[in-house]
Amino acid sequence: MYSLLVLLLAGAGLVVAVWAFLQWQLTRSAMILFVLLPLAALSIELLITGLGHWFGTGRSFRGLLAIPLLVTQITVPLSLFSLATLCRRASFAWAKIDWGHGAVCILAVLLLIWQLPGALKTTGAQPAAISFVDWLVFVMYLACGLGLWRVQRWPWLLAGMVTGLVLLPLSVANPLPVWLGRLLILSAMAVTMVHFTRLFMVVQTDGPVVAADRSE
Repeated sequence: MYSLLVLLLAGAGLVVAVWAFLQWQLTRSAMILFVLLPLAALSIELLITGLGHWFGTGRSFRGLLAIPLLVTQITVPLSLFSLATLCRRASFAWAKIDWGHGAVCILAVLLLIWQLPGALKTTGAQPAAISFVDWLVFVMYLACGLGLWRVQRWPWLLAGMVTGLVLLPLSVANPLPVWLGRLLILSAMAVTMVHFTRLFMVVQTDGPVVAADRSE
């Protein structure tokens, strides 16, 4: 039953990831790409874990599992690039200023450097714990979700972040709550980036490239 639940989560994550990938193919938006990567990695992690019940959990299994765990830990801090761009396009005052937007991008690089040594030691022997970097990134997305709800009337990022963050500390006997929480968080991030990429679609006019803001 446990493996079936894990595979169910994997299937849900893969559906969202494939949909986001198709949207990325249409738009080539970096906003989508930087949140698609950790979502896809988590989905593959869940798929490998669920299949491990039938195929065993030996050294080869741990080797396979280490790859998506590594990708997740590397790409979560990089998702702040998407957050910075989204906040600028959504007309958040701080993000419209170059230093505000740039500060978030610099923070993304610093968090990646901080996270990288631990990520490279990932063995796949057990699910990766939620690191300080992950918590910080998720809290920043929570704040972004609150802003989008107030400014753009988009509640879904906030809803996904709140629900996911409530679930993350509940892992006592098994990691299912953590996996579900991470899946809700990353799915909310992906859906939000797709929505706002399409909402603020960059169009080619006779003049320079401009952003079509349809929020009004």
